[in-house]
Amino acid sequence: MKRGAITLLVLAIGCSRSAADHEELGDREYAKGSYRDALAEYQLGLKAHETADLHAKTAAAALHTQDYALAAAEYRELADKDRSRAGEAAVGLERVVRAALAANERAALVAALRALQVVTPTRPLGRYARIAALDAADRGDTAGALGLLPSAVAAAPDGRSADSLLFLYGMAAARARDCATAVPVFEGVIRRQREPAVSDGAREGLSLCTLLEGQARLEHGKPAEAEAWFRRATAPGAPADVARAAYLGLGDVRLAQGDVPGALESYQQALSGGNPGDSIAVRAQQKINALGKADAPSLAPPQQL
Repeated sequence: MKRGAITLLVLAIGCSRSAADHEELGDREYAKGSYRDALAEYQLGLKAHETADLHAKTAAAALHTQDYALAAAEYRELADKDRSRAGEAAVGLERVVRAALAANERAALVAALRALQVVTPTRPLGRYARIAALDAADRGDTAGALGLLPSAVAAAPDGRSADSLLFLYGMAAARARDCATAVPVFEGVIRRQREPAVSDGAREGLSLCTLLEGQARLEHGKPAEAEAWFRRATAPGAPADVARAAYLGLGDVRLAQGDVPGALESYQQALSGGNPGDSIAVRAQQKINALGKADAPSLAPPQQL
């Protein structure tokens, strides 16, 4: 047992010395401006024995060799290895962001921005907030998009860009079912009419939110409030499927009020314009069939599927 322990100790010392040797060789190459050779030595050192210093030096050498993705990864590793050096890592990551942006290397730029958010979550991204926000939206990271888009809007260079970002913010809020936030955002974009394509998208988003709000009111036993939201969702210009789903909700409202003929009429409107077998048509037909078989109308609203 003692001999085995001594062997392990010798191996550990050997690895440590190997890492130190590689680090020293890397420092010499770095001082000469031979950054690729320095990077190779630092990476060998990391394989032998990982240290915060080696991560920092590897990141700096990678930045000099324009390997921005590696530089971003190593600065993040630096912060993970030694939290007291998070500020140093953040400064390095900002250098990577600037360099990657200048080189038009979007993948590395996004990687550096993500790392920066992890290393220093409260650090303002400034003009880079838009890129980070769009990346979050593209990845379906709703929480990330909601957190970043307000800063991106504030840093937008003009009103059209701001409204484009506000539209994305509204859609992210709608996906999170936070229509209390999304509705005024969409309404503002529509009112300003700065960008036709964005305004059209905002109208669709507004219709979707009014549908969601109606469904939420109905689920909470407030059919009168639900009716007002559903009617907004059937307004001219609403996407066909949103309007059809709203008519489905209006049918449930009518049924909750004891108005069976009105419910049937709304369910029939939900069928109109759909494809046979689509989900809205199936649900509408099921509700119509259920009413046809019932001896008396139920005063309780059917459960939203």
